[in-house]
Amino acid sequence: MKKGRVDLTLVIMVTFLLTAGMVMVFSSSSMIAVNKYGTLTHFFLKQMMWSAFALSLMILFSNINYKTLKKYKLPVAGIIISFVLLAGLFVFGAKMNGARRWYNLGVGSFQPSELAKLAVIVYFAYYLSSAKKNIRDLKMGLLPLLGILGGLMALIAVQPDLSTALMLGVVGGTLLLISRAKISHLAMLSLPLIPAVILGINRQSFRLRRLHEWLAGWENPLHAGYQIKQSLIGLGRGGMFGQSLGQSKQKFLFLPDSHTDFIFSIIGEEWGFLGTTLILIAFMIIFYRGLVIARRVPDPFGKFLAVGIVLNIVAYALINAAVVSMLVPATGLPMPFISYGGSNLLFLGAAMGILLNISRQMTPAGANYVDYKQNRERYLKTVIAAD
Repeated sequence: MKKGRVDLTLVIMVTFLLTAGMVMVFSSSSMIAVNKYGTLTHFFLKQMMWSAFALSLMILFSNINYKTLKKYKLPVAGIIISFVLLAGLFVFGAKMNGARRWYNLGVGSFQPSELAKLAVIVYFAYYLSSAKKNIRDLKMGLLPLLGILGGLMALIAVQPDLSTALMLGVVGGTLLLISRAKISHLAMLSLPLIPAVILGINRQSFRLRRLHEWLAGWENPLHAGYQIKQSLIGLGRGGMFGQSLGQSKQKFLFLPDSHTDFIFSIIGEEWGFLGTTLILIAFMIIFYRGLVIARRVPDPFGKFLAVGIVLNIVAYALINAAVVSMLVPATGLPMPFISYGGSNLLFLGAAMGILLNISRQMTPAGANYVDYKQNRERYLKTVIAAD
């Protein structure tokens, strides 16, 4: 198949989000950077570097045929490496804020769960697109996939990082649903997850505290509900049009994690309701274009890849926006392309590059009907000739 042009809409949306992310990381982190490192640009310069690497990976993977991912047992290797790196955290991982989620590499940190998310999407796409695998067969089709997914989720959950583990389960479960796995099988095998989540919440005091903040944060806003209260104050101050760029008050050490998990609140304060809506529209456009690509790509592997990639990105964006507006309990999930962080940006860049390469090999709009019409006419001519 001839190489086509990449989906320009996707490129524009990702570039917009990366640019907005760099601007807002500088605005939201400047006071924290001065307080800790004595310079306004500490976090901004790192974010700019990681954004450049992410764009480079996006360009690189957009020029590599996505079907190459099926060769040389790369999907299996990705899963094995993810298991090894996640298990290795308990021995070699750096402990930060009571959790072992990162490897300290000196120049930065690496979070293996980001690799695991992409590895699961690639492996599921590879497995589900295989004609030899019957996903409706519980023993030989579904259980091997759920065993891999459950193992990775368990390793991530005990770091502890329950929210990322659950999001991994959501993406994997959705891919299984669209692959026509039996809902009864999925429901039966997912039931043990409910008590496991409840146990995981009860065993960690900070998770109970987050749940209490969500349910009754206003009862004691200076303690349990402090962070979410400051987030809502920021969104409220923004109003419809915002206080203008750089004029946030919450970034003056009032709102914890203002440049990471709660950066969307600073966007609301400085850009207003219109600005936050613009960000969410950009994610919805990415989701829509991803579904269009999935519908028009000629093979099942590309379809599952495209759906998995956009679902992972948009789900994170919606959950993050819901957290800062108190619609759901705090989860610690970043806003894709915007929140400060290196590992997340790098794997997002690689994932978007894969999606862009899939877009290069889409069937042109209307081609399916033309092919059907030509095949039908060819079939009729064969039947008439035989008569």
